[in-house]
Parts: sequence; structure tokens; C-alpha cells
Amino acid sequence: MTSPTRPSRPFRPFQSLRWRIQAWHALILAAVLIATMFPAVHLARENMIRRIDDEIHRLQIDLMRSLERNLIESGKDEGGGPMFPQALIEHLLKKNTSPDTPVPESFQGTGPGYAYSSIRNTDGDILYQTANAPDGLVFQPVTKHRMPPTKRLVGKRREHAVSIPNGISIVIGRDITPDLDHMRTMTGIFAGLGLTVWLLGLLGGWWLAGRAIRPIQTISSTATRIAEGNSDERIDPSAMDSELAELSHVLNNSFDRLSAAVERQRQFTADASHEFKTPITILLSESQRLLKRDRAPEEYREGLETCRETAERMRRLAESLLILARQEDSPAAELRTPCDLSEVLAETIANHQPLAREKNLTLESDLSPAPCHGDPDALALLAGNLISNALDHGGNTTVTCATTATSIRLTVIDDGPGIPATDLPRIFDRFYRADTARTSSGSTHRGLGLAIAKAVAENHNGTLTASNRPQGGASFELTLPTRAS
Repeated sequence: MTSPTRPSRPFRPFQSLRWRIQAWHALILAAVLIATMFPAVHLARENMIRRIDDEIHRLQIDLMRSLERNLIESGKDEGGGPMFPQALIEHLLKKNTSPDTPVPESFQGTGPGYAYSSIRNTDGDILYQTANAPDGLVFQPVTKHRMPPTKRLVGKRREHAVSIPNGISIVIGRDITPDLDHMRTMTGIFAGLGLTVWLLGLLGGWWLAGRAIRPIQTISSTATRIAEGNSDERIDPSAMDSELAELSHVLNNSFDRLSAAVERQRQFTADASHEFKTPITILLSESQRLLKRDRAPEEYREGLETCRETAERMRRLAESLLILARQEDSPAAELRTPCDLSEVLAETIANHQPLAREKNLTLESDLSPAPCHGDPDALALLAGNLISNALDHGGNTTVTCATTATSIRLTVIDDGPGIPATDLPRIFDRFYRADTARTSSGSTHRGLGLAIAKAVAENHNGTLTASNRPQGGASFELTLPTRAS
């Protein structure tokens, strides 16, 4: 038998867990790289501007010293400082400079990194200006008080504008094209490194995501094979990480329960078919026998009575099957109410006293209050099946009920021949009938009573066990949680 072909689905990347993990990894890695690169580039740019400002300040000093040497015989003040001696300012204001006044080499030409300067008076007249100074220079106004220098970027130039109180205004600047080119190169290197790290991170993330998803794919493929009919296959938890290993154990347990349920259902169907086969055969053969020829009324009556008894047997079997299915298929939590198990037992024992008297047996009880949370009808059915089983297969029967701090214990014991050791493991199986040593003549049991009792116990979160007593006879013990627990 070929397995069914699964329909192919269109590829949707973001419906894939691996793709979603990879997308989040890419976004987070990109955010980290950007958050790292941008401050680094910004810091490098600030350092470049600071370095250029320091260089322009040195150029300004060099220019003033050059003018001092060429315009004034004594170009230093009393303290030896080079910053605008009064004599130099007076010479500049008198316009005693000429365009061919020698200047440092940095202020000559217009090559990359060249420097320029321009000096003007309060009226805006040019007192001194290098030949390479650009047009449109903006000067700081001359005031009575010294103002902090103005530092600015003008295109690809960096300028400082300085004013001397009641004197002159100076603009000195430098071409920063080489610095900008270096900055662009460094930014490109940073971007290339960041892109390389991002791509390597994506490859590593894809590989790690694949390793993380591989166990899930193994679980999925194993579950698919199990669904296609290979019910004996299980997931290997040893190949999983701790979290997925725990999931594998849970799934394996679920598969075990599912496999057991399927096997029980298959066995249930086979047993039910077998149980119904005999009465149906009796009905068909008896009806065919009666229809072969005309018979006396007594023969018809006898045949119809046989058919009636057979149909009654089928009805009881069908009712038992429905009860068993109802107990196993639904938890019936909505039917559970606070009740006292001792009251349920007292009523059930009273209903079975006629059966005990008919068999010349005793049915005794020792009941203590036992508050619980359950379905009274289902608990009565459980107790009735245990008592009927003891009376049918055993002998004198005693029912006890006691309560502990966390549980209720119901015991049904008899003084009969006990349960054969070969039958004890299967005593609660459907349609299983124990050895005839515990079966009285004329018994009509169908092998479902104890299976129904077991299902009711499990449906109430309880346990039902069977054992043989050392002094003889069988014992059935039911343990249920109390109402408080």
C-alpha cells in the first residue's frame, strides 16, 4: 500500500521558521553594526575637524609671525608671544602691507590642502589678503570686546573668523579636500568591513538556524511517517537538545498512547464483531429453521423465545458497549458533582441484596462517610459491577469504604476461589472471561463489567486494582481523590 502523496505548497519564505529566524538575525545584526559604525565614523570625523582646527590655529600663528618678520623690525611683544602685537595691528591699519609681502609656503597656490587668509578693518577694507583667498569671505564683526572665534565649514574648506577689539578682523582657512577624501576612504573601509561582517553573520546564522531547526525537521518527518502508518517508529531523544529532548519524550508518550488506543480500538472492534457474531448466527439459523416448513404453535413459541433471548443478549451487549465508549471518550467533568460515595454504595448494596439472597450468599458492608467529586450514576455502575462480579464469581462478599486525608478507598472482597494467576493481568480487558473456576453455572456475564469499572475509575482520576487474598478469595480496590484534594 503506497502512502498518500502530500500536496506541494507554494514557497513562502516568511512562513518558514528558519527564514523568520534568519530575518530577525539579519535585522538585529544590521542594527548592531549600524549602531557601532555610525558612532565610530562620527567620532573619526570629529577628530578630523579637531585636528584641522588645531592646524588652522598653527597656520594663523605662522602667518602672524611671518608678517611680523617682514613688516616690523621687532615683531614680538614683551612676553615673546606672537599674537597680534600692537605694532603689527597699527601697520595693518595704516595699510603698510603690499600684495607681494612674503607669506609661508602653505598660503601659496591652490593645491590640495592650501591655506588662505584675509585681514580687514572695521570698514571692510582689505588690509592684507593672500593671493589664493576665495571670494565671498564672511568676517566676524569688530566689537569692543573679544568674541570667541567662529569656526565653520564652507564647501570643502574649513575657516576660522577672528576679530581683535577695536582693531581688525581676520579670516583664515584651509582646503580640506585631502581630509574629506581620506574620510570617505575610511568610511568606505568601515562600510566594507561592516558588510563583510554582516554577510558572514548571515551565513553563520543560516548555519546555526539550520542546526537548530534540524531536530524539529526530524521530529516532523518522524511524525509524518507515523501518521502514514509506521506506528512502531519513535523519535530519538538522544539526538536532541535538552528542550527538544523533553518535547521528544512527550511526543513519544503521546504516540505510545495513540498507538495503544488504536490497538485497543482494533481489538475492541474485533472482539465486538466476535461477540455479535454468535447471537446473529443464532437468530438467522433459528428464523431459517422456523421458515422451512409449517410447524406447531409450540415449536413457533419455542423458536421465538430463543430469538427473544438472543436479541435481549445483544441488547445488553450493545448497552454495555455504549457505556464503555461513553466513559472512555468523554471525561464527563460536567457531570461531576459533590457527593458521598458511602451513600452511593449503600443504595447499590441494597439493590444487590436480592441477588445475594437468591444465591444463598451474604453481602455485608462497612461504610464510612466519603465525600468526593464525581458522577453518582457512574460510581453506582462501577460499584454494581464489582459487587455483581464478586457474587457471580466468588462467594460471600464484603464492601468497605474508608477515607484518608487525600484519598478514598473502596474495597470489595469475596471468599471465593480467587483469580487464577494467568487471568489476573487481563482481568480488566474487554470481553475477557476468567477461568470457569470462578464462574457459576448459568452466568450470563459478557466480559465487560470490569472493563467498564476500570474506565469509570480512570475517568474519575482514580485507580482500580485486583488481587488475591492470602486467606483465599479475591479483592478489588478502588482509590479516588477526596473532594478537598
